[in-house]
Amino acid sequence: MTILKKVGYSALFATSALCADGMGGEISLGIFSHSPNGYASYESSSSVDLEEDLGWSREQDMMFKAYLEHPVPFLPNLKVGYTNLSHNGRGTVTAFSWGGIINVDGDIDSSLDLKMYDVTSYYALLDNTIEIDTGITLRYLDGNIDVTVTPFLSLLEEHEVVSFTSLVPMLYGKFRANIPATDISLQAEGNFITYEDTTFYDYEISTRYTFSMGIGIETGYRAIHLDSKDLENGLTADMDFKGPYVSLVWNF
Repeated sequence: MTILKKVGYSALFATSALCADGMGGEISLGIFSHSPNGYASYESSSSVDLEEDLGWSREQDMMFKAYLEHPVPFLPNLKVGYTNLSHNGRGTVTAFSWGGIINVDGDIDSSLDLKMYDVTSYYALLDNTIEIDTGITLRYLDGNIDVTVTPFLSLLEEHEVVSFTSLVPMLYGKFRANIPATDISLQAEGNFITYEDTTFYDYEISTRYTFSMGIGIETGYRAIHLDSKDLENGLTADMDFKGPYVSLVWNF
C-alpha cells in the first residue's frame, strides 16, 4: 500500500469517526393555533381591521423545523423552517376601501395565504446543560390577500387580490436549559429585524419532554409580527399572529 493510499484511508476513517461522534440534529413537526390581530391597507389611506372588517379568527396551520449540527470548526450549523398562515373571513362592511374597491357597503369574503421559508446559519456558543445559539436567518415571504365585496344594492362582485413576496435577513437566537436529572427542557427561540418602515419578529417560548430514542413532545407559545410598508407597492400591513403550538420532536 502506497503512502498516498494510507493517508487517504486514514483521512476517510477519521472523517467517518468524527461524523459518527459529532454529527447530530433535530426535526420538529407541529400545529400552530394562531389568532390574528392588527390592520392592513392597500392603495388607500384607510386601514381595515383583520378581525372586525375581514372577519379573520383563530386558525390552525402546520409548522416545521429541522436542525443539522456538525463538529467542523468555524463552519456554521444549519436550520431550515417552514410556517403556513391561512385565514378566511366573512362579514359586512361599511364605507370599505381596498385597492380598486372604493367606499363600498356590502358583504365581504376575504382570505390570507402566507408561507414563510427560513434558512438559518448559526453557531453554538454553549452546548451543555445550557445551550445558546446565535446566527442569521434568511426568510422568504410568499403571500396574498384576496378580498371580494358584494354591494348591498348590486349583484355584481368587486374583487381585489394583492400578492407579495419579500426576502428578509433577520438576527437569530436560541436559549435552551436542560433540567438535570429529568427529561425536561425549557427553550426560547426567535428572529428579529427592524429597518426604515419595517419591523419583523417572531419568537417561541416552550417546554419539552423527551421520552426515549430522542423522541419528545414540545408545547409552547408562538408570536409572529409583520409591520411593513414595503411588502408590495401600495400594501401596508401591521399584523400579529399569536397562540399556542404543539410539536412532535426527534433529536438524533
